[in-house]
Amino acid sequence: MTKQVLYLSYDGLTDALGQSQILPYLLGLEKIGHSFHIISFEKKEAFAQFQAIIEEQIKGKNIRWHPLFYTKKPPVLSTLYDLMRMKNSAFSLQKSHHFDAIHCRSYLPGLIALKLKRKFACPFIFDMRGFWADERVEGNLWNLKHPIYRQIYSYIKRKEETLLSEADAIISLTNAGKKSVLAVYPQLEISPKISVIPCCVDQKLFVEEPTIKTSLDLTTLKKDAIILGYVGSLGTWYMLDEMLDFFKIQKLKNDQLHFLILTKDARELVYSKAKERQIAMEDITVVSVPYQEMPSVMKAIDYGLFFIRPSFSKQASSPIKQAEFMAMGIPLICNSGIGDTSEIILQHQSGFVFDELSHAAFSSFSFDQIIFDKDKTLNAVNTIFSIEQGIKGYNEVYNTLKKKT
Repeated sequence: MTKQVLYLSYDGLTDALGQSQILPYLLGLEKIGHSFHIISFEKKEAFAQFQAIIEEQIKGKNIRWHPLFYTKKPPVLSTLYDLMRMKNSAFSLQKSHHFDAIHCRSYLPGLIALKLKRKFACPFIFDMRGFWADERVEGNLWNLKHPIYRQIYSYIKRKEETLLSEADAIISLTNAGKKSVLAVYPQLEISPKISVIPCCVDQKLFVEEPTIKTSLDLTTLKKDAIILGYVGSLGTWYMLDEMLDFFKIQKLKNDQLHFLILTKDARELVYSKAKERQIAMEDITVVSVPYQEMPSVMKAIDYGLFFIRPSFSKQASSPIKQAEFMAMGIPLICNSGIGDTSEIILQHQSGFVFDELSHAAFSSFSFDQIIFDKDKTLNAVNTIFSIEQGIKGYNEVYNTLKKKT
């Protein structure tokens, strides 16, 4: 049964995350027959750069986009202002279209979806993504010694239980995250309505031989070099210090090693930390390219690397970079304690997992220790991380929803 869905996201469609983790799913679901109205919050710079690309992708589709501009300052008040605008826009659209379902991406849109359900009896999906409030605290974004953030954290945790209880369906990114939810809230008896759908990858884009070429000249970089590569944002959870420590130790063993970092974050941060470790600047390349060009740059990478700080909230994390590396047949080096990452890599022979991130562990490591089977890795992508599997999973969830009359 097809649904007319209101999709609420505090992330923008023009963000890299929106282009990889929102729009491909919705385009696939629209092809099945579902229709969408999307409210998202766009950063002005990304919106100016990618608005036309997004509009071209949804042109002629049963997808209507209602972008709002994200406000960042002042802290807390700007978020409350954005939520008020999302609520006003969502309520107006609901009155006009009488949606069959609300799909909310993470907690803040969930607060609006909860109001819509209570007002209009419209079922909603709590696509929780992870333990958002705990991520803010463990990522040092909310200091609980500050009374305002302590109150916000307590409020969100109370709402977390309400969202889980009143949601008609719940999405967890990982099996480990689902287990954690059930352990924290055993009284809710919500297991039947939790589905696990990880961050999936577009296998038409992330392939061993990418069709979209990059304007970057990588020939000099690749010549005679062994490329260690990192992809994505830096800071908060991603352990740049430890990744540079690992690279430095391995560079001393093999002078051919080069570190390629593909990120939109400030390259000055990388070079500053590298300089502290006496890593030569010519041994590191930091570049930024449009999302569609990422695979053609990643093709140069021999080994994918990411270290993520493990914590309670990271049990629910599904790093999209894992799926992207695996889809391109690139062996992975990462650490344990992050969602289902270790289990998937070890089970499918997709790389090496560190149980501890220390100088001793890095020193004893050899690239020969990496267990990699390309066929098993690509098969894991097909069965776990393909965008088709993600679309199928969401469609099954949509089909469980029944609108009250």
